[in-house]
Amino acid sequence: MDDTITTILKRRSIRKFTDLPVELEKITRLLEAAMAAPTAMNGQPWEFVVITERKVMDKFRSTLMFAKMNAPAAICVLGSSRRQKNKTGDKFWVQDCSAATENILLAATALGLGSVWVGIHPVTLFKRQVSEILNLPEGVTPLNLIYIGYPAEEKEPRTQYDDNRIQWGPFPASQQAKSNGLKPGDGLIFSKGDHDDH
Repeated sequence: MDDTITTILKRRSIRKFTDLPVELEKITRLLEAAMAAPTAMNGQPWEFVVITERKVMDKFRSTLMFAKMNAPAAICVLGSSRRQKNKTGDKFWVQDCSAATENILLAATALGLGSVWVGIHPVTLFKRQVSEILNLPEGVTPLNLIYIGYPAEEKEPRTQYDDNRIQWGPFPASQQAKSNGLKPGDGLIFSKGDHDDH
């Protein structure tokens, strides 16, 4: 099986970690993978906060409902209006930062690390808690925390493939929804020279 597919199937949410610290070189590789993700019109609407300080990690564990795991490190993925290269980030930062997040998770698996995605956005309370702990500046929004460390548990590779969730070709006309959900003003007007990096 192709190594890429193998890594995808091996990626599992790890919630038990050893006490070993994660090397700076490996964290840097994770961030390189993150910033290789596709973004709408190459807007790159992201920033990343790396946390390895025990006191800060303890604050996450004591404050956030779903962040109790004993990981030694975390990466906070931020949507960034202050760093984005164009205004498409205003519309697509969640998708773009989610693509970067998945790259981090896959790269962690490839490097022998465990990881778990802790959701922050769009829950207002979680966003406020993370913003306060990390002293986040204006112009950024925390999408998630990715806990990183050496795994203290093993999970079998797997897919959750379900043929019932797949429609080959258009749905029958009889099943068409009455509205496509679009409202006036939902469209984007792209300026000449913008580039789509999807």
